[in-house]
Formats: sequence, structure tokens, C-alpha cells
Amino acid sequence: MPFDGFVLAAVAAELKKKIIFGRIMKIYQPQPNLIVLRIRKEKDNLQLLISAHPVTGRIHLSQETRENPLKAPLFCMVLRKHLEGGRITGIEQEGQERVLKIRVEAVDEIGEKSEKFLIGEIMGKHSNIILVDPKQNEILDGIRRYTHLVSRHREVLPGRPYLPPPSQNKKNPLEIDEDNFRVQLLDTSLSTKLSNALVKNFSGFSPLLAREVVTRAQLPENITIDSMGDYDFIKCWQAFQEIIEGIKTGIYRPTIAGNERELWDFSFVPLFQYDSSQLQEFPEMSQALDFFYSQREQQELFSSRQRELEKVIKQEIDRLTKKISLQEEKKKETDNGETFRVYGELITAYMYLLKKGMVKAELENFNQAGTKLEVPLDPRLTPAENAQVYFKKYNKAKSAKVLVEEQIKKGRSEMAYLESVLASLEQAVNLADLNEIRIELAETGYLKEKHQPRKKSAEPVLPPLSFVTPDGYTILVGKNNKQNDRLTLKTAGKDDMWLHTKNIPGSHVIIRKKPGADIPFSTIETAAKLAAFYSKARYSSQVPVDYTLVRQVKKPAGAKPGMVIYFEQKTIYVTPEDIPSKQ
Repeated sequence: MPFDGFVLAAVAAELKKKIIFGRIMKIYQPQPNLIVLRIRKEKDNLQLLISAHPVTGRIHLSQETRENPLKAPLFCMVLRKHLEGGRITGIEQEGQERVLKIRVEAVDEIGEKSEKFLIGEIMGKHSNIILVDPKQNEILDGIRRYTHLVSRHREVLPGRPYLPPPSQNKKNPLEIDEDNFRVQLLDTSLSTKLSNALVKNFSGFSPLLAREVVTRAQLPENITIDSMGDYDFIKCWQAFQEIIEGIKTGIYRPTIAGNERELWDFSFVPLFQYDSSQLQEFPEMSQALDFFYSQREQQELFSSRQRELEKVIKQEIDRLTKKISLQEEKKKETDNGETFRVYGELITAYMYLLKKGMVKAELENFNQAGTKLEVPLDPRLTPAENAQVYFKKYNKAKSAKVLVEEQIKKGRSEMAYLESVLASLEQAVNLADLNEIRIELAETGYLKEKHQPRKKSAEPVLPPLSFVTPDGYTILVGKNNKQNDRLTLKTAGKDDMWLHTKNIPGSHVIIRKKPGADIPFSTIETAAKLAAFYSKARYSSQVPVDYTLVRQVKKPAGAKPGMVIYFEQKTIYVTPEDIPSKQ
């Protein structure tokens, strides 16, 4: 997702149209590396965002609302002092470098007009936002201050002279002809990949844009300079010109590449290196950037919260695994109870052969004809007392076995529930999905109070996924256990069909029955494929899916969300498959 020099050129062209002669009304610093200028021009209220973040540094107009700290940081206070109330008089980009200069005319403390430069440098980990007094070429402040200990080239400190970032000595692609283009590439090490050579030689070119040239030239992705013939250079030049034509003419086609779950790249031109179905065009560069980064922020927040919930669930699963393992060991110990029973019965049967003071007795084992069993005895007890001791041990072991088996059963049931929550978490696609899972975990006691979401008067109820088959049947799919409960126990009719993967965590699936018609097997098969797709077995084949009428599905008293029992089911084996959703 490179914010390259050409993207900045597209933004600069837009800013020249929209904010020149606009007045800076307010300045905020919602994040350590980000400032927002609120600008009014005629009847328009605009927000200019400038970020010096090492990864997401950028400049563009934004409509996103951000929370500001109660106390403005020092850099924000400096900007307010010098720029608030000022009028923007110029927007300048040097060549295709990622440096934008905003000229602001304001009134100083003594009432005289004074010009200031607000300079945004989008240079990766060296990104910065610097306020400069051009009259003295003096730095008033920078959002990232540093000395020569950090950079040998310059210092960014109040009172120091402003020096632009060091030149990379690249050619301006707008000022080069075909012959010089070829010379520049051939002057590069001949074993260099063409895409790398483009980045190395021409300002404004990011790796993404260089790959786009190679794609449009229909050349191999890893082609090197020494393997290129005359025709390859011609095709490369034509693609190169095609890319920069938008900059020359001022006609841009801002584009984002991605899918429903994730955005990958953006540029000022369509990206032919992606399938057309993965591209979305925007009318202006700022709109594309605002959408891209707001979605990225949502994705990062989503990933962070998903990892947080996953950690909670997996910790509980690990705890349960250890607990069940210990209980299995205890169960093995209780298996000795049968031996105690046999000892007691043998002592009772052969009591006439035994007497107090004996430490052991070898008695014929009537449970296994022809064998003898050595029975330990307590010499301090009579034979009857020894028998009683063994019967007590047997009864104790028997009771313990029943208890431990019940604990193991309960633990495995809880494990199945947590696995189902984990499956829902893995298939969540947005923050609303995560919030429902978070609420469920809080209500079932797995999240402590500090993790619980803020209580609202009414939490929004998310609908299940909805699909329509070619033969017109509606299929509903729960996205988490709370939805599964609502879907099966409240939404579904008694004569609807219910499906679920057999012994595999997954979604409840409902086929809505049409009045007076039987559900065709093809629809059951489609729903089964969805049930398999929205389960832990999504990437498996020949997944068993049970189906039965909703009237045969019951929820045991006290069962956790999503946990049900069912009867009179049939089983179908399918390969998981998704189909387009109505939603």
C-alpha cells in the first residue's frame, strides 16, 4: 500500500482545487503522528489529514471523525499559534518526491501578515510534519524532533534551519524521453529485475507502480534488464508512458485493490496486476485514500479484538484439556474398585480358612476357574473386618468413578462449546460479529468484568446470513451461538429443516419450508454444503452433515448457547461450498 510520489501528485492536484484560499479554522492532533486541519472555503467545510506514521503516513482530505485528546499536544499548540485563522495560499510538490509544502498566510502577534510553510514529508520511518518560517528558513517545530545523533543529514529542532530530505538523485519521469529511458535502465546492473530498476531510477515510482508497468507491458514478473530485447524495451516504454499520462494530463483514476475481507493496494491508476473483480474506482484520490485507511484501521481493530477473544478461548481450552487429562488419570485409579470388590468377596467366601494375624492369603479365584489370587490382609484385623475394609474401598471407588465420569462428561461438553465459539470467531467478518461473541463470552462467565462490553439499553440484534436457492428456498445460517439459539429456537418454524455438521463445531442452518411443498433433496444438499462451509470443517471434503425437522431439535435445560440435542436425523456427506448471500 505505497503512498508514492504519483499518489501525492494526485492529492496535490485535488488540494489545489479545493483548499487554496481556504481558511484554517481548527487544528487537532488526535494521534501522536497525525494532525487534522479543519478548513473552510466558501460554503465548504473540509478536513485535511497529514500523517507522519512510519507505516501509514499520508496526506489527503478526510471525512472520518477522530477522537481528540482532552489536552492538545505541544506540537498541536504550536500549529494553532501560527496557523489557525490563516489562509492557504499555495500547494507545492517538488518533482515527484513525497514532500508536500502548504503555504499559509496568517497574522502574527503584532498584527502583521506572516507566511508559514507546513511541510508534510511522507518518507516511511523518516516521515515528519514540520512547521517552517520561510523568512528565516527556520524550523518552528516538528512532530518528530531529532538531532544529528539520529540523522547525519539534518536536525529537526526549533530554531534550526530547514533542510529538505536528502535527494535520491532519481530522474523525473515526466522529463525523460524514450532514448534516455532505455539508457537509464541499461546503466543499472544488468542482472537487476526490471521492476527494481524502475524504482531505483525514476522518482515517484513505488514497487507497486513498477510492477504495474511490467504487467501492462505483458512482460514476465521477474524479467531482468539483461534478458530484455528491443521489443521488450519498446513495450516497457509504452507502459511507462501510459502510467504517467494521468500525471501529465491531470486525469486520474484512483483505484483500490482488495476483496470483502481485506484491502491490499491503492494507486492513482487502475491496477491491471489484479483481476478486475478485485478493483474499485473512486472519483477522487482523497476518497480512495480515506476509504482505504479507514477500512485498514477497522481491519486492524478487528484483528486486534479477534486475537484478544481467541486468546481467552484458547486459554480456557488449554485449562480444560489439562483438567480432563487429570480426571482421566483419576478415573484409571478408580478402576481398582473392581479388584477391591473381588478381594472382599473372596475373603467372605473363604473366611473359614482365614484367621486374624495373617498378612496375605492365596485363595481360589471363582471368577476365573483354576486360578488363584493372592489377597493382602491386615494382620491386626479379623477376616470379616478385612472383607469390610475392601467393600468400603470398593464403594468409595465406585462413587468416585461416577463423580469423575460426570466431571469428564461435563468438561467435554464445555470443550465442545468453546470449540463452537472458536469456530464462530474464525468466521467472523466484522466488529459487530465480534461484539456478539464478546457478549456471549461475558454472559457465560469466560470474560472478566474489565473485558465486558459497555452495557447499552438495547444491543442491536444481528440477523443470520440469508441465502436463496435456485428453486426459491430461503436458507438461514447462524454466525455465532447466540444467533444459532435465536435462529433454531425462535425464528425457525417446527416444519422447517435443521442442519448441522455431525460432531463438528459449526453454524445452525435452517431451510424455510414452503407451504404445501416438500423440500427437494437438491436444496438439502445446498444447505448441507453451507453448513459444512460455516463450520470447523470448511477446508475438508466429504463432511458429514445431519439434518432433521426443527421439531426434533431440543435445548437441554442449562445448556450453553448454541448447544442442542436432536433426533430422527439423517446424514449427508458433502464438500463445503459457499453461495452468494442476499445480504
